[in-house]
Parts: sequence; structure tokens; C-alpha cells
Amino acid sequence: MTPLLPVLRPGPGTPVAVVGLARSGAAAARWLCQLGCLVRVTELAADSALRQTADELKALGALVELGRHSRDFIAGSRLVVASPGVPPQSPPLQWARREGIPVVGELELASWYCPGKIVAVTGSNGKSTVTTLLGEILRRAGVEAVVAGNIGNPFCGELGRLNPGTVVVLEVSSFQLESSLSFHPDVACLLNLTTNHLDRHKSLAAYRAAKAKLFAHQGRQSSACLNADDEGSASFAREAAGAVAWFSRRRKVAGAHLAGGWLTLNLPNLSGPICRRESLARKGPHHEENALAASCLAGLLGVAPAVSGEVLQRFQGLAHRQEVVAVLRGVTFVNDSKATTVSAGIRAIEAAPSRVVLIAGGRDKGSDFSVLRPLRGKIKAVVAIGEDGPKIRRALKGFVPSHRSDSLRGAVQAAFGMAREGEWVLLSPMCTSFDMFRDFEDRGAHFVKAVAELSNECVP
Repeated sequence: MTPLLPVLRPGPGTPVAVVGLARSGAAAARWLCQLGCLVRVTELAADSALRQTADELKALGALVELGRHSRDFIAGSRLVVASPGVPPQSPPLQWARREGIPVVGELELASWYCPGKIVAVTGSNGKSTVTTLLGEILRRAGVEAVVAGNIGNPFCGELGRLNPGTVVVLEVSSFQLESSLSFHPDVACLLNLTTNHLDRHKSLAAYRAAKAKLFAHQGRQSSACLNADDEGSASFAREAAGAVAWFSRRRKVAGAHLAGGWLTLNLPNLSGPICRRESLARKGPHHEENALAASCLAGLLGVAPAVSGEVLQRFQGLAHRQEVVAVLRGVTFVNDSKATTVSAGIRAIEAAPSRVVLIAGGRDKGSDFSVLRPLRGKIKAVVAIGEDGPKIRRALKGFVPSHRSDSLRGAVQAAFGMAREGEWVLLSPMCTSFDMFRDFEDRGAHFVKAVAELSNECVP
């Protein structure tokens, strides 16, 4: 049974305020304008890109303010839609709550108008890869699928082209779930749960509570897909209202598992071999986990295991996720800029076939970098960057040689000077990028550029 919406869906003439004009906020504002709502947008920043977006929204009839938050933009609204990057304690959201105005996120808003089936994927690591993989598997099976959400493609921006037969595969973050009121995906997947975003959630318990909202409003006809090998993910089984499917590298489960060198699907109504482990295009334990999760989700949607196997054998991964960008004098440069958690960085280090010179740092999210110490045999040295680079150096003092660089370009040069043939220079920051770059993609692009410049210098 679909839960009742906590507020009336906005329509023509409904006054709605949007807080934040990043991708999600802009997409929500456009959709609300399309519905005929009276839209007001407030954004604290005021750069040239935002001014261009503001002009586009004004042309659609919205009122937009940049560089400040005015209470008048919130007062009188029937609904406030917050971009995921806007913290709950932001003044506009506090004003709304004091006046009894409901506050939701763009994810929640879009879900009210989605005519198709929703599959939501979350987790501390791997969610972009699994979301993308599932989208490719569904399309290979002839299913109309749209990939959206936290992956960089706002849900609201896709609503105009959805129909009842569309499967929407969403990457979902804790920030998006935090502001959900009734979000209820048909299939919900939690890949893993490790300490993350403590700068915002303040505790692991609060972070877990945000993730729990993924399952909170599902009905008995819904499904949950969980990681049997991850204690944090597995703990959500008792909170799932519908059937639970599992994925595991370690044992046979009702879902997808690895045994005898085969990835295998084992669901009540669909089973069979997916592909051989050695035939996966991406090698390593976490790539196997991602492959099993995507295959399990595809199986829940009725896709034959062999179709998943076809995609897994050619899927080369995403940009900025353990992406090999160059090999210079036998040193491999790997762009893992998407690794904004310590656990993601550990996965990248463990996946390296040799020792690595690690480039790490940025704006920390409340992480414990001392957990890297057991990897000292794998980490040759660390080049720390960004505002919290010193925190990484302190955590590893006496365990791993570390150096400081004021720029990513300088870090690349320093790392290359320390690496030897057969080793990796690995950008796996384990922090957000917002101290030095626009986002992780911008950071990765600067890394690729710095490596290219170094390559030119290496030409005899």
C-alpha cells in the first residue's frame, strides 16, 4: 500500500520556496515552475554560474535572490524544498519550521510525481557504480531505464520524460534521505554502512538514522537488497517491510553470491549463473561486491542473470573511480577523486597490485584516518593536500612517511618523485573537495591535467 503524502502536492498557484540553487535546487525550481507554482528561490552564494541559472528561472516566472537569505522568501510558502547541500540548521529551514511550513528535499518532491517504478541505491561506498551498472543492465535487457539522483542528474529534471513503464534507478545520499517524509522506493538497496559525514550528522547513529529512511515507508510489496557481508547493511533486515534479498562474496544467500569462481543469482523465481569471477572487467573484492549487488537488483526486476553477466564483462567503471589515467616511466597514475571516505580510500589502496604513493586530503567529514595505519606496508608515502591534510599527517606520523603540498599539481610532481616503476600514484582523497575545488569531478579533472603536464615534461 502506498503511504499517504504528508502534505498536499503543489500545483498551479501554490506558493513554494526553494532553498539552494545547485543542480538539485535548480531542477526542483524548474519543475515547480512547470507545474504553475508561485516559485521563490533563495541562494546564499552569487557566482556567475548561479546568476545565469537565476536568469533562466526568472524567465520561467520565478523570483530569485542571490547572495543572501531573506525571510520574506520563506514566509507565506505552503512548502519549502531544500537542496541536499543545505544543512538542516540553515536559517531559511529554521524559519520554515517555526512557521509550520513543511520542508522536503528534491528527492521527496520528485517521487510524488514519478509514474514509474523506483529503485533506490545508497551506501557509504559504491553507490554510483552500482546505480550506473544497474541502469546499463536494464537497458541491455530492453527495459526503459533512467539513472538519476545523487549521481549528478537530479530526479526532478527527468520527470517530464517518465512513463508508467519506466524504471528510475536513483543514487540516494544520506543528505537526501534526511529530508524525506514519505519516500518509498519499490526496491531499496543499502550496499554498506561505514562512518561518514559526521561533520553533518554528528554521530554514526544519526547517519544510520538518515539511511534508515530508505526503508521507513516501504510497503509489504516492496523489496530490500542488503549486503550479507557488511554488518551495517545487514542490520537493516529487521526494518524492511517487504522481502529481503541478499548479496555476498562469502556464502550462498537468497539473492546473488560468489561460489566456486562463479557469480550466481539465487532468487525464488529466477536463478542461474551470472559470469565467472575472472571474466569481470573490473577486478578486486569491492568490484565483485558491486557486481553482485547490481545483479541481485536486476534479478529482483526480472532480468535474467546472463544479461547481467554480459554487462559486467565489459563495464570499465566510471570516471574518477579508480581510473587509470596514465603510465609514466612505469608508474601508474590512478584518479580516484570520488573517494571521499576513508573506507573508499582503503578499498582503492587494497585494489592496487603494488605499493602506492597516496595523494589524500581536502575537507574532512569527521573521519578517523588512523585506520590507515595497518596498510603501512602498502602505502609507500602520503602527500597531503587541502585544509585537513595536516590531520592525515598527524594520524600517520611514525607509520607512513608524509609530505605536504599546497596544490594538487605540486602533489602530483612530489608523488612522482617518490614512486618507482611498478608502483601507483593514487589520488584517493578520503575528503570532500570543497576547500579547493568545485566538486570531486573538478578535482579529478585537475589531477588528470597535472598528470598530462607531467607527461609533457617527461618527454625527452
